[in-house]
This record gives sequence, structure tokens and C-alpha cells, in this order.
Amino acid sequence: MAPQQEEHDEEEEEQEPNTEKWKKHYSSNHKILFVGEGDFSFSLSLANAFGSAHNLVATSLDSQEKIEKKYSNGISNARELEERGCIVLYDVDVKVMSQHFFLKTQRFDRIVYNFPHVGFLYPENSYCQIQ
Repeated sequence: MAPQQEEHDEEEEEQEPNTEKWKKHYSSNHKILFVGEGDFSFSLSLANAFGSAHNLVATSLDSQEKIEKKYSNGISNARELEERGCIVLYDVDVKVMSQHFFLKTQRFDRIVYNFPHVGFLYPENSYCQIQ
């Protein structure tokens, strides 16, 4: 590696850990609520981009058991989010979430509800589900 490149890499490592990062409409300083996550891939991608998930709360209508049956990476994505500091909540129905014991006490800078759908009857890679 060239000496200039080594200096540049060292500078990146020495950056403040709290440096704000932006991804489109989302800042690493925003408190963000993800509503109706399927396999938690969107919230995880943002957490990876920010390098942390301490400011994120991700919710799913499904229970952990249903997520495990529906999505090949759902539980592992949720675990990785939790390891990065995200609060992951299951069995949260958007229609009554304003009464949720935790959510009703929180304030968010962004609420993300990505393309809700009718749900899965079969696992995500099932021919019947795709049809």
C-alpha cells in the first residue's frame, strides 16, 4: 500500500465516532422508527451505513416465530440489529401502536413504513407465494 493511502486510512480510523452520517433522508443523529418491518433488511442496511443502531427502533407485526418461518434472514437480521443497539419489537400492529407501552412514550424524527403488503401465506421463496 502506498504511504499516502496508509495516511488516509489512519485519518478515517481517527474520525470522531459521533460524526453525523446522512443516507438520503436519514441522519445517524435522527431517532428513527421502522414500522412493519418484514425481514428487517431495510433497517439493518441503514444501521450498517451509520455504523450503529442506537438511534433505531424496528417493529414487526409478526412474532419471532412467524418471522422465522417466513423469512430466511429475518431472525439473524433482527439479532444483528440488536447487537448494534437497535430496539426490536415484535407483534406490533400499526393500527394500535399509539397505545403500545413503549412506543407511546417515545418521539421520533423519522417514521418509516415501507410499502406495506398483505403478508405471506408461504415462505418467501415458495413458488406459491411468488405467484
